[in-house]
Amino acid sequence: MNCTGGKQENLRFGWFGRAWCWLGIIVFFASVFLSDAAEEQSSAFLAPAEPLTAGSQASLWLYQVQDTSPWKPPSFAPTIAGQFLCGSNAADTSLTLVSNQATLVNTNHPGDLLKTEYQFQIPSNLSGIVTLEISNFNPVTLVIRPEVSVATLSPLTTAATVPFVVTNQTGKAVRTNSSVPMVDYVRRNLENHISFYEPIYFLLGNPIAEFQLSLKYQVFSFQNLANPYANVADHVYFAYTQTSYWDLLTSDPYFYDNSYKPSVFIYYTNLVHGARWQLDWQGGTEHESNGRGGSNERSLYTAYLQPTLSLDLPENFTLSLQPRARLYYSVGDNNPDIAEYRGYADLLGALTWQKPGSEERIQFSTKFRIGSEGAHPGLLFDLRFNVAGVPLLESFNPTIQLQYFTGFGQTLIQYNQKSTAFRAGLCLWY
Repeated sequence: MNCTGGKQENLRFGWFGRAWCWLGIIVFFASVFLSDAAEEQSSAFLAPAEPLTAGSQASLWLYQVQDTSPWKPPSFAPTIAGQFLCGSNAADTSLTLVSNQATLVNTNHPGDLLKTEYQFQIPSNLSGIVTLEISNFNPVTLVIRPEVSVATLSPLTTAATVPFVVTNQTGKAVRTNSSVPMVDYVRRNLENHISFYEPIYFLLGNPIAEFQLSLKYQVFSFQNLANPYANVADHVYFAYTQTSYWDLLTSDPYFYDNSYKPSVFIYYTNLVHGARWQLDWQGGTEHESNGRGGSNERSLYTAYLQPTLSLDLPENFTLSLQPRARLYYSVGDNNPDIAEYRGYADLLGALTWQKPGSEERIQFSTKFRIGSEGAHPGLLFDLRFNVAGVPLLESFNPTIQLQYFTGFGQTLIQYNQKSTAFRAGLCLWY
């Protein structure tokens, strides 16, 4: 294959590459039909798409399928008991029906979808990722921002100030006469928009050390509470992931290779869901390069589609399947045949056990990819577990990660070489 024709060649799908690309689409549509298997529960609460604020009143929408014939007007409980779960802490709450008149999605026929609104109060001391257990209904995962009070913000002696803007219960922005220091304003906005993306870890092993940093930034936040899916721009993210391989255990340590991956994508969580499953969806474009320059430079641009199917299993287990189908639309002159080794799709699967009401968690994951012609496989295994309960480590509570790789493409510079590695270390987030 010549270099000038490499980019054109990478757009051709082999039979194996095409099969893997269709896997993402099959997972998406199969999960939609799984809702037919959950006939025993025709009502479910939908998690809000945007973060909520501590100390405020929030709404949840209850969706109900009318499966009776002839059609009868729905009847909703005026109040429903609930409980916030955050780590080992719990707080009771009550969901109150706003109106007994449900909104019909279509017409009054069996099988039609209706929705109605319930409101609840969020405790002022609650923040982070919180599970709301609802009596006789599905649990809902909420992202809650800390309550911010102008009076409690740290004053700065010399700092520019900006108007303090809040949103009322209808989602409309309201400008107040108060102002907050610029530093606090920037800090609060960064906290509300920046979050973790891919796992963050530091590992030592043979032959080299490896560490990864990964963050994503929500570009816009219109906070349309009346219709959280109305603003597609709310779901636009920019992410940056860096994976570095460091030859640390030598007399002259140096970075063997790096992988710099900025990306822009649209991300929807809980796009489709059932009683014990949910589907997230992500699609966008990603650049990857190692920044070496010269003959060691490796680079590529891809467009991708990535659904994630999560299934709740018995005994506090969760299974997630995350295929990614990709299309190469530009590759570097030094790696024109990269599709023959990375292929057009990969599959990440993870089995996670979480102790209820605790941070104790164990996860085993594996990522599999294979070249476009069904050759050059690569397998990555990760085992992560924390050691909560060890007396000397209670305040630290580290998560241990063990990693094993075998196959082609361990690093970007080795995309067409076979290698094996075992590493162990700490995982900060996954």
